[in-house]
Amino acid sequence: MTSQNTTSKNILFVIDSMGIGGAEKVVLTLAKSLLDSGNSVHLIICDKDIKFMPDSRIKLHILRFKKSFMDYKRYSIRLHKLITSIEKKDGFKFDLIVAHLQKSTRLLRGYKHENIYHVVHSTLSKSAFANRSGLRLWLKKRNIQKIYYNLNIIAVSDGIKEDLLDNIGIKPRSIQTIYNPINIDELKQLSKEKLAVDKADYIVHVGRFDTQKRHDILLKAFVKSKLGIKLILVGDGAERENITKLIKKLGIENRVVLTGFIQNPYPIIKNAKMLVLTSDYEGFGVVLAEALALNTPVVSTDCASGPNEILTGENRRYLARVGDVDDIANKLKEIYQEVDDIVINMPDKFGNIRITKQYLMLSY
Repeated sequence: MTSQNTTSKNILFVIDSMGIGGAEKVVLTLAKSLLDSGNSVHLIICDKDIKFMPDSRIKLHILRFKKSFMDYKRYSIRLHKLITSIEKKDGFKFDLIVAHLQKSTRLLRGYKHENIYHVVHSTLSKSAFANRSGLRLWLKKRNIQKIYYNLNIIAVSDGIKEDLLDNIGIKPRSIQTIYNPINIDELKQLSKEKLAVDKADYIVHVGRFDTQKRHDILLKAFVKSKLGIKLILVGDGAERENITKLIKKLGIENRVVLTGFIQNPYPIIKNAKMLVLTSDYEGFGVVLAEALALNTPVVSTDCASGPNEILTGENRRYLARVGDVDDIANKLKEIYQEVDDIVINMPDKFGNIRITKQYLMLSY
């Protein structure tokens, strides 16, 4: 049931795309929670890539960004005009504008509004500095410092906040951590839908096929664990061919299932013996919190950043060393042996109602 809010707010989210990343899911979860509490939500997608379909109640706008000479300057002007035109047409001023991901931040820079915030979803010193050194590294660092200079920043984990300040050296107007929201009730409902894989015992990894996610480490650890169950890989991406080749090289074609991108992976997560994450780095690792919300045990690398803020207390023992095949394999065996006795708790600090209230406070 939708609750009524006598002090409803007009909220605008701006995001690069509606692709298959975690940031896109976060925006949709936030938007739905805001709508359910009686607020109005507009969404501007800079590109036209839409994999996740927004809630029909969201007022959707597409900028149709195309990279070309003077692209950011031209599309920045278009974005600013679009926001102004929306306000003029609907007869209000946005109470809060939130940009997600770097392209949106760059396009939104310079727009005059008292409540504009920019959300950073990734450990930028890892994602942006990879394979750079010397002058190239210095230039990239300077560029990021310039992008986020004097902005109001929201980091989705304390690890990202520390990375921005200590490793990159940005000088924001303000910076705070607001975790990604988890709508437990919605996840449980979605998890009841038809299971898209065989019901036999399996462990699952959910995430795009990207080098950051280290599917190579996952596959080798899976082999080394000698678990007599299947591994389900939910996702797609640039590394699919390399992952397929490694599966064949390891001789485990009959034990690994690649599902491709699935709009609703939650029945698979719910019915898994465990969920595993082997990334070199994360921003938050929202799938870990989602698994905990569905009472599914998790094993994760203790990477920067997010997992050690999600797996706290007793759950810390299921954090493995980054890139360590043996340690990950041992964690898989350990949790599989104990799976029926493990007590799962998702920390309250990730609940969508709490996180939504934190965002609404920014509009005052």
